[in-house]
Amino acid sequence: MKNKTLFIFVDESGNFDFSYTGTKHFVITSITTFNPLNGRENLDKVRYRFLAEGKNIEYFHATEDRQVVRDEAFNFIGGIDDLEIDTVIVQKNKTNPSLYSSKHKKKKRYEGYDVYGVALRTLLQYVFRRYEQGNVEKVIVVLSSIFTKNEELILKTIKSYLKKYFNVPFFIYFHNSRSDKNCQIADYCCWAMYVKWERNELRPYKAIEEKVKSEFDIFKCGQTKYY
Repeated sequence: MKNKTLFIFVDESGNFDFSYTGTKHFVITSITTFNPLNGRENLDKVRYRFLAEGKNIEYFHATEDRQVVRDEAFNFIGGIDDLEIDTVIVQKNKTNPSLYSSKHKKKKRYEGYDVYGVALRTLLQYVFRRYEQGNVEKVIVVLSSIFTKNEELILKTIKSYLKKYFNVPFFIYFHNSRSDKNCQIADYCCWAMYVKWERNELRPYKAIEEKVKSEFDIFKCGQTKYY
């Protein structure tokens, strides 16, 4: 019987410093698959080979790994058959301060509350527009533990979206990326998208380009820059 449980692994890159000192972009990226086990054990083979060569790799993390490790990891990701990548890019200086600044709010809000919610809902829309409900019987969303700083917001955003637009049973988890190979793959894919937009570094992106299903610059049409 064909597996109809859709797994979605989500990570983020960039920061929430909306000023000249912060990153230029904030990026949310997801990888989706119906078979999260398929071929993933081969990533451990790569890691054990590095350990045998004297390279201490506890788990894969794109921002910290050396280039030789990144090259191997991206080669592995590029060879995965059942993997789809979606990403939403936020150009931060085009983001209206009302979406993130507490001084625009009557009540205390989460850091980046509204822009976070907008970006996450947009990402989900791009993911689920490819699926009909009859083809998906259950949804599992696994987010990097970095998201726990806005856990309540994220749970509310995902739950409300799924209940309204894709009414199937679902579970939402926050996991440390070192605990799951798919979380590490999501980390790598998100980093590739981030460095493409942040500093026009294209080599990581080209390694995964064939698997990218959507890449949406959410404020592309915006003309106003707020700083």
